[in-house]
Amino acid sequence: MRLHANDKIAPGHVLVTREGEVLLCRLAELIYEPGDDSGTDMHVNPCNVEFARAMWFEPKGRVQ
Repeated sequence: MRLHANDKIAPGHVLVTREGEVLLCRLAELIYEPGDDSGTDMHVNPCNVEFARAMWFEPKGRVQ
């Protein structure tokens, strides 16, 4: 997955594109599903880049 800052996306929202599909929703409502996401792009408002990076791209601890 590739993360992009886009000032045309409303704060708190995300535009996800993958293989011709487009999803526009609230950033906090996204649910990660494991799988191949190499062709996926995530576009967020510049004010949400750090939040999205921490939420989706930073290593997480193991859930027990």
